[in-house]
Amino acid sequence: MTGLVKVQSVRVPRSLALDAHAHLQRVGMQGLEGFALWAGVREADTFDVRATLIPKQVGLRLEHGVCVTVGAEELHRLNVWLYEHQMTLVAQLHSHPTDAYHSDTDDVYPIATTIGSLSIVVPDFARQPFSLARCAVYRLMLRSGWTRLSTAEASQLVSIVD
Repeated sequence: MTGLVKVQSVRVPRSLALDAHAHLQRVGMQGLEGFALWAGVREADTFDVRATLIPKQVGLRLEHGVCVTVGAEELHRLNVWLYEHQMTLVAQLHSHPTDAYHSDTDDVYPIATTIGSLSIVVPDFARQPFSLARCAVYRLMLRSGWTRLSTAEASQLVSIVD
């Protein structure tokens, strides 16, 4: 099973990147983490993002920090939407209150679960303008799990296009 591992280029229209970032920024202004998804189509080794999906979500403030959850019914609705639109989920994006990193919770409870998919963590509740270079970008690998990409690897793989 190779999933999305052979994808060498993920092209994201700037408007869709900004849609995801705007959502993360809106919920961040309330002191909460947010969650967004990129979906699209793959042709050979290129993946074209065609939609930003904002799932119904609940941001939580807990004793030891914040988190965001997406319920089972919403996950089912998203899967039906993806099937009906003949799209595949390629990336999940979520915000953190400070540093961008993959927490243990991020590792264990992803929405993007296809090998080769991406998890992009946006720092500082997305207060700054969107920049992939400021984010922590991880790729789900068969043997190593969520593997952080260097800034150079991430910028070579993901391009924001006009």
